[in-house]
Amino acid sequence: MEDAGDVLIVGAGPVGVFSALALAQTGVSVTLIEAGPKILDSPRNAVLMPSTILIFQELGILPEVEELAIPVTTFALHVPGYGEKFLLRYPEMFGWPIDRQLHVGQHLFTGVGLEHARRAGVDVRFDTALVGLRQTGDHVIAQVESGGERQELRAKWLIGADGGRSTVRGLMNVTFDGFTWDNRFVATNIYLPFERYGYEPANFICDPVYGGVVALLSKDGLWRVTYQEDAALPGETFMERLPERFDRILPKGADYVIDSASPYALNQRAASSLREGRVLLAGDAAHVTNPNGGMGLTGGIWDAMVLSDVLGAVVRGEADEAILDAYSKERLRVFWEVASASAVENKRMQERTDPAERERDIEGFRALANDPEQGKALFAYPFRLIGDTLRPESRWATIDLTRGMAMGAKSSQLSTSRT
Repeated sequence: MEDAGDVLIVGAGPVGVFSALALAQTGVSVTLIEAGPKILDSPRNAVLMPSTILIFQELGILPEVEELAIPVTTFALHVPGYGEKFLLRYPEMFGWPIDRQLHVGQHLFTGVGLEHARRAGVDVRFDTALVGLRQTGDHVIAQVESGGERQELRAKWLIGADGGRSTVRGLMNVTFDGFTWDNRFVATNIYLPFERYGYEPANFICDPVYGGVVALLSKDGLWRVTYQEDAALPGETFMERLPERFDRILPKGADYVIDSASPYALNQRAASSLREGRVLLAGDAAHVTNPNGGMGLTGGIWDAMVLSDVLGAVVRGEADEAILDAYSKERLRVFWEVASASAVENKRMQERTDPAERERDIEGFRALANDPEQGKALFAYPFRLIGDTLRPESRWATIDLTRGMAMGAKSSQLSTSRT
């Protein structure tokens, strides 16, 4: 049996990598394992919200991420059936580096974090898959497989950051509660100069049949086009239906090049608990949401920061283990009340069919575009994913710049209700 230090983290996506980096920066010994041979190198999630930018600034990696990223200050709402486009701009709220979002491939910014984690002393092991675990009174014993051989790793704590199909979660005595939508999303990465056709770097298309998201992913002109289709249709034949969808979403006669395309199910689910003894969950291993609004990535990275802070305090003897139960309770509250609630409302708004409701949405979009105060509420909404940082001494305790702002009781980013 090999000693893996204070914390063993399973999964080298952004949640696992930034958990490892944040823990290592405070003197915690960390081993990070990943079943795959390297960081997944597809662009995948690519939008860093202002609250995530603040995290990267605190972790000391923001300049390197900025070198790879596209700064974006505009967002467009398109309602093609009504011939409407509403342009929203980041308002002047907090100044640099906050009044913007950054578009950069997940593999790129995670790679920056991984290099810094290694420099901070994290033991990183690829091609190492978790296959089992058990707990003793003061350790977690993980059974892993690497190079066709099995071995055991021992750590004081284990974090499952291994995604929506989490092996860690499957080995815990928890349920994964919620629901699956009756339609799926198809995510495509394509090359096409969308800026020539009235698109901003970030776009939300509201249409009951052809709704979707269009966003610039990288400096080389790669764009993400995501659209929905009935989940009852066979997933293996989605490419046969793709041209018809693109005919409705893309400019007529557009000469595009598809880099990649894949369908995926949409869920609103969370584990019944994010803690079982010495095993904890974060990110998609803890909860999954549809991607409308970017709540999943942002909320997952905030899971990582809050957990790394409280767990680090426990390891150093500065906090009682009970704070880890508070972590589970608070992050589940943030998921259901903020992340999932917003993503659900954004998705329903995108796909509404009732003409009267769509007219009300349009008036709301117009208000968002024309009223600076409502615009501030929209762009500040993701700060709610920070939640309670649980410790007065937390490095994140004062990071929420929106505290004290009159945000009202918005149910989502695009909601115009301020009651």
